[in-house]
Amino acid sequence: MMELANLAGFGMTSLPQDESVMHRKIEDAVKSFAGTPPLPNEHIFLFVLEDSQTRRIVGTTGIKSHVGLSNPFYSYKLSTLVQSNSDLGIYSRQKVLHMVNDFTGATEIGSLFLHAQYRRKALGPLLSRCRFLMLAEFPELFSDTVVSEIRGVHDENGDSPFYNNVARHFFQMPFYKADYINATKGNQFISDLMPRYPIYVTLLPPAAQAVIGKTFAPSEPAARILVEEGFYHEDYVDVFDAGPTLQAERERIATVCGSKKAEVTAVGQVQSDKRFMIGGTTLSNLRFVLDQLQQNEDGSVAVSPETAQRLQVDQGDQVRFAPQFPPPRLPVQAGVCQI
Repeated sequence: MMELANLAGFGMTSLPQDESVMHRKIEDAVKSFAGTPPLPNEHIFLFVLEDSQTRRIVGTTGIKSHVGLSNPFYSYKLSTLVQSNSDLGIYSRQKVLHMVNDFTGATEIGSLFLHAQYRRKALGPLLSRCRFLMLAEFPELFSDTVVSEIRGVHDENGDSPFYNNVARHFFQMPFYKADYINATKGNQFISDLMPRYPIYVTLLPPAAQAVIGKTFAPSEPAARILVEEGFYHEDYVDVFDAGPTLQAERERIATVCGSKKAEVTAVGQVQSDKRFMIGGTTLSNLRFVLDQLQQNEDGSVAVSPETAQRLQVDQGDQVRFAPQFPPPRLPVQAGVCQI
């Protein structure tokens, strides 16, 4: 996990480069999977992607069941302010950043990182979308709203144009240090030090204006997966680097809508070449694989011995599964998810 955190670099607060904090995150995840989260209603689930041949950990992903309950969850909301004077014939339309806590209680997905050697077509989507199988299987643990903070623009030295022209004036420290404090000690210092009044975007230097709501280039594939699932950007951005915060209604996420639950009635040769994301249904031993699965006419399924072993399921157990890639989405009408 520390190798992955070091590779992830700056701006990914959910993967801190601190062994004691990482130990605590793992311990909190163990408690959450056991049904005894570190704080009530604040489950912290952490998954790893394992190369089954080498037993090497090559990726990670996670879910926080509810954010902002014990510690505030801050965002900037980009809104429009219109002012005019009819006598002078002047009409002014300004973009303004307001600090808000609008996502208090929402479910947050994050901690997504895949080792560069394993960035193949199927593995990135598996890491991202397996979380939605969990949302579908255990809806009672999660909020109706799901959010994801996408990393904003910064350079190879960890400098963020937005941070350097906004937050640095108040924190009086470089971006990498503020990011580290946020990851390891919490965000109380944001409440203590950040400006409490709206920020007029036009007063910022062009370099800072240009990156508001923009995605860090290496994070663009992860953002595309979420958009394909039905996530959207509604002008919320991160308070440090101004990266976009994407959001979706849980029941309208494509994989949540398109997943099915079935009993395993056979473990053996699978008469299908179609691959599915397949997950168990036991919280204390939740595992996911990407493999072939046979759907039977009676609604049951058959899986291979390898899949059964990796999921630790047997005949009579249930699994939840979804297509490897979500089908094209249609417009959502009257609160109904259509795929």
